[in-house]
Amino acid sequence: MSLDVAKKMEAAVQRAGVVSWVGYHMRQAFSVQRVKALLEEAGWRVGLVVGRWWGGIVGGPGHWWWSADKGGGQLVEQATHIYDLARFLGGDVMQVYAELGREMYGDMEGFTVEDASAAVMRFRSGAVGVVTATCGAKKGGYRVEMDVFARDLQAHIEGTRRAIVYADDGMFTIESRNDPYFDEDYKFIMAVQGRGESEVPLSEGVKTLCLTLAALEAAQKKKVIYLD
Repeated sequence: MSLDVAKKMEAAVQRAGVVSWVGYHMRQAFSVQRVKALLEEAGWRVGLVVGRWWGGIVGGPGHWWWSADKGGGQLVEQATHIYDLARFLGGDVMQVYAELGREMYGDMEGFTVEDASAAVMRFRSGAVGVVTATCGAKKGGYRVEMDVFARDLQAHIEGTRRAIVYADDGMFTIESRNDPYFDEDYKFIMAVQGRGESEVPLSEGVKTLCLTLAALEAAQKKKVIYLD
């Protein structure tokens, strides 16, 4: 919730020389990693990234998630995974503008988080990104997805389950048969033991937090926020 605290954590890890790993599990899905490899092979000519985190309300009255002061709100606490995936596949973001809404559940006592959000981003590469999030989705209507459009291919990523890739000569599906939670834990243990490198060090988490907090700031100030 605090970029200042996150940067102090990052500095402490660097001073201590210890291994860190942030739990952005979507990066470990085989389908996601394969899409990234295909984008790299295609020259990274990404033009548009569209992400969705459509879920429901967590907990009940009195739960910490209901309070923006305790959990940061849906954009920071949940949709962070989609914002991170956007960075993973599209690169770092240069600027962001966002709007937040509380039309669905804003009248519920003790519920202070946004129930809808939409952000428009410009990546440093020049690509454009859009991420929407809501806690108003109903069971059966939950969506954790991302679509990536590049010069030579298009990919539709369905969470950590699979990806559908479209190219000029046809389409194919990439199934994720791995457990991304297990894989990130296993790789972290290997890195701690000196038998690998951290793929998602704390510095990556700081960058994604910087983006989500910038989106909140943009919504509050009603202006585009530029990221360092």
